[in-house]
Amino acid sequence: MRSGKFISVKTLCKHHKVEETFVYALYEYDVLELKREQEELLLHEDALPLLEKMVRLNKELNINPEGLQAIHLLLQRVQGLQEELLVVKRRLDAFDEFI
Repeated sequence: MRSGKFISVKTLCKHHKVEETFVYALYEYDVLELKREQEELLLHEDALPLLEKMVRLNKELNINPEGLQAIHLLLQRVQGLQEELLVVKRRLDAFDEFI
């Protein structure tokens, strides 16, 4: 688990008006990483934007945790492909300069 600041899941749930079971479901579907410390669940601060995105998708589009898992996996795949495309573009630019 990462080091740094962690935020209580209870606090996040109160702020975002979601059930703790929703956050735990995202953990069970490998969307979020949670840390248990002294009977309290904690979320790393870096994962906060992802949680907020998942809460919005759940509330605004009524997407269940299983659907959020699929969306999360697809977004990760898209990000990986974008990074790969950037590497290929850089190589192509370097090749074009060589010719």
